[in-house]
Amino acid sequence: MINELSVKAKPSNNKARVAFYTALTVAALGAVTYLALRALSVEKSGLVGFIPLAAAVAAVFFYSKYISGIYYYDVTFDSSGYAVFVVRQVIGKRNSTLCRIGISEIFRVQRENTEQRRNHKTPKDHKRYSYLPTLLPEYSYRLITRSRYERSEIIIECSDEFAELIKQYAAEAREADALREAEDEY
Repeated sequence: MINELSVKAKPSNNKARVAFYTALTVAALGAVTYLALRALSVEKSGLVGFIPLAAAVAAVFFYSKYISGIYYYDVTFDSSGYAVFVVRQVIGKRNSTLCRIGISEIFRVQRENTEQRRNHKTPKDHKRYSYLPTLLPEYSYRLITRSRYERSEIIIECSDEFAELIKQYAAEAREADALREAEDEY
């Protein structure tokens, strides 16, 4: 039986924080260097001015993608009684739904390490979505989905137990959908 649940995805390492603070440091040092070169009237100091800008953009990216946001993976039911898998991101007081698919649309759940994830080629007819709270996690799970509207691969970071539960719920939901279709034919 499918039960509603919500799991908070926690980062498994601090690589994003290190990258964020490194980018901030490079931005600050680059800005000081740029200002010093401008004060000395060095030609082509504009090229050096690009470095702190790029580092600041990188810092904002790491902060907004990995540090400020909290991911939740939910299993719930829609208004028609169908089980759905939802990925939410909470930033401050804002709660955004990033993904919402029927559990029965999940056909495969596979564990991947960093190398497998990097070497994986997403088929051209599939869309790829990544909802990882960790920068370069040791392992993640790829959910292969098929619906009437699209085929996709959803990459999440969760425990082995949660991944097994998603597999079980997907099989159970597909059986329930088949029974509903058989009943509708009568």
